[in-house]
Amino acid sequence: MAMEKQYVVRETHTRALTALGYNPVRREILIGCEDGVIKMWEAESGKLVNTTNEHRGWVTDFLWWNNQKLMLSAANDGMIVAWGPGGGVYHRISVNQPIYCIELNPQRNLLFCGVNGSIIVYNLVEDEKERENLSSIIKNVAFITKTHTDIVKCIVCNDSRVYSAGYDQRLIGYTLYTGDESMETTFTNENAHDAGISCLRLAKDSENNTWIITGSFDKTVKIWSTEGKFVHKLNNFLSTISGMCYVPRNKTLWVAGGTSYASLFDPKSGKNVSDFIGTFQTQEEEKYTLQVMRYFPEPNQVVASTSRRHLVVWKYNPSGCITALKCKAAIETLSYTRKVPILIFSGDSNGVINKWERMQSNHFMYSKESYLLSDVKKKKRNKPSDDRGAIGSHSQQQPQQQQQAQDPQQTDTNNKLVHKPIISHYAFNKPNIPALSTHKHPNTTILKTIFVEDHDVILAASEDSNIYVWGFDNMAVDALKKMQPSDHQPLCKKYAILLDQNSELHPSNGKDFIDDEDSVTNRVAGFICKHVLSDHQSCVTSMAVIGREYGYDRTYVVSAGWDSRLCIWDLEQGILHDTFRNTNKDTHYEHAELACDGIITDMVYNPRDNEVAYASSDKMVYIRKFSPSGPEMTLVNTLQGHDMEITCIRWNHITGKWVTGSEDGTIRIWAGSGMNECEQALSSQGSVSAMCIDEVNGSIVAGVQEIIRVYDPEQYRLVQTNVGHQDAVRTIIHIKERNQYVSASWDKTIRIWNAWKMPRKKVNPEDLAKKKHASLADDVYDRHSKPGSIAGDVMAGTEDMLPEMESPMDFSSSPVDSQAHSGSTEVTAQS
Repeated sequence: MAMEKQYVVRETHTRALTALGYNPVRREILIGCEDGVIKMWEAESGKLVNTTNEHRGWVTDFLWWNNQKLMLSAANDGMIVAWGPGGGVYHRISVNQPIYCIELNPQRNLLFCGVNGSIIVYNLVEDEKERENLSSIIKNVAFITKTHTDIVKCIVCNDSRVYSAGYDQRLIGYTLYTGDESMETTFTNENAHDAGISCLRLAKDSENNTWIITGSFDKTVKIWSTEGKFVHKLNNFLSTISGMCYVPRNKTLWVAGGTSYASLFDPKSGKNVSDFIGTFQTQEEEKYTLQVMRYFPEPNQVVASTSRRHLVVWKYNPSGCITALKCKAAIETLSYTRKVPILIFSGDSNGVINKWERMQSNHFMYSKESYLLSDVKKKKRNKPSDDRGAIGSHSQQQPQQQQQAQDPQQTDTNNKLVHKPIISHYAFNKPNIPALSTHKHPNTTILKTIFVEDHDVILAASEDSNIYVWGFDNMAVDALKKMQPSDHQPLCKKYAILLDQNSELHPSNGKDFIDDEDSVTNRVAGFICKHVLSDHQSCVTSMAVIGREYGYDRTYVVSAGWDSRLCIWDLEQGILHDTFRNTNKDTHYEHAELACDGIITDMVYNPRDNEVAYASSDKMVYIRKFSPSGPEMTLVNTLQGHDMEITCIRWNHITGKWVTGSEDGTIRIWAGSGMNECEQALSSQGSVSAMCIDEVNGSIVAGVQEIIRVYDPEQYRLVQTNVGHQDAVRTIIHIKERNQYVSASWDKTIRIWNAWKMPRKKVNPEDLAKKKHASLADDVYDRHSKPGSIAGDVMAGTEDMLPEMESPMDFSSSPVDSQAHSGSTEVTAQS
């Protein structure tokens, strides 16, 4: 949902462009020039259609009269030209003095003309016959107001309100009265700006907020209420405000002030949101500056002229990104918490975990807080050679060391798997050979993050073979909980005026208090690293959390990576619980802990069948029953069919199927039970690097190189395409609470998109009537067949009167009756 550049026309005219307009009937963009030339361009393609030269001076403004389907153009030669639907001249009106702006009030059929020091108001002829008799679209001059002392540059109308601004620094509001041909001044701001006002726009959003926005030669923009009260001031522009427009589709104000790009603002909060919207994030500085700027709602386009006489067009893209967040490094993983306030966590290639929180002032801006792994390195305890599982404090390690001392035989048995015998002849006569686990990957890229809601912790799997467990600072949380407000009135009610109307905490949304007070307190407290899980021998790429809600007595975490091993962790105690071991007698002890033949790239947990599935670089997916005991994780099945490395695997809990993506450019859907046959293979037209399942409708959201493609869960048709990333998409998540997709890429950006909504199926009235009739008939049958009813007693008596036979007839097993009964039951369920 963003404005994206559609095209640029570089050769428009030899003189400067002074006015822009749009003809909805002909779907043409009009440009007016200094020498009076008007050119028409196709709005979609940017192709030149026509060129006219009816004016003899600067073309100052265009206006579309929708009731009569006429296009009006004004110029400083004192002429207003009306253009017919065919593109020809319909009528000419002489004002006898330069015209600087025109505006229409369609409810009163009034035409406002801004001239030097006054506003001339004309009554328009709406009846076609009367217009033919008068040979003009103007009936007479309604009235003239002389409230300005200099050129009236801008006029806007809002129902019965009229606003004007000019070079005399004045902003004036008027009220039109019904029946009386007059216009009364309601307010006058003598010094609205420190210099002449060059732009005036009226902005309305979907929340019934209306603002008057002015731009001036003093390089500032001011936002006013409809009563003329000052609201916000926007400054830090390089030059005169030459153009402005408000885009209601994404509620942003575009301002041209001496740069080659527009500055984007939220008029409600007055904040600059240019850094959070991707329209101009990747644009390089050009050698021109934007001049005149207009928004046309019919084609959803923003059109601007430049100092080099270019015509630049941006078009609204409903599938474009809502917000684009810049990062300092490439992003590898995303996760989020569902509790209020919703937080997004990202892990990048520098080993930094960033926490993103949407600000209450608007839906574009996000606050960021970073957590560095370099601070954790100093606290991490070196892993001892005789104890692989202990990662906690010394008090947690001491009982295990005592147990090993009491039972040396058991210790020797465990160490057979830890210390592999030296099999290389180069190792003889050497005192120590460093274990494989000491050869860590030098980088600290965060490859996978998971937020565990039950414990409020973040699991961050790193490239340095560690899993970092971040949690909220308990000491700070306890201190915040002891701080009680002096007033017992809920704070959400007390400060409701400061909250956004769409906020989850606003009382109007049905929440008079914070549902999870501890959750909000935790988020204020901040994060600290609580544990470092160290047992993998290389990069950790994937994790799966199996919590208490699945029937276990603790929370388990299964992790895997490049060492092809499965580690089972006790998250609550922060220790290694067990590892997967192959109990097959034919397996060599060196390969007993290998869960596959290649590196493990992704993992997911299926709670329905208690299965853990992981994808490998050997082109296969392995499905195992989960068990806290590693040797009991038996292999259930494998998924084979991809031709290259499998990068993603997901469990679709809505359809009950497995979904995999691979570098071979295909997405495969597998049955969730039985032999797990491949039911569908989709061509993604590129390598699949990320994938997620829509939590609402079960659609497949796949990151194919730098493009995001959405497939519907029933017919697997491509229903949505999101384009905006400049490099490979590495991760995608679905925030169902906001109905948004969030993606991260190697292009150092996080982008937020509108989620795909499944269209509602149209119900045929005839089918609906048949279902209702069938359900009513079934209800009548059920009532009369009950034992307590008369019909039921008669039927029971009839069965008693039947003669005894060697093989009595069973009415309930009759094929006809069973089919009829099942059919009626099905109809009742559907109805």
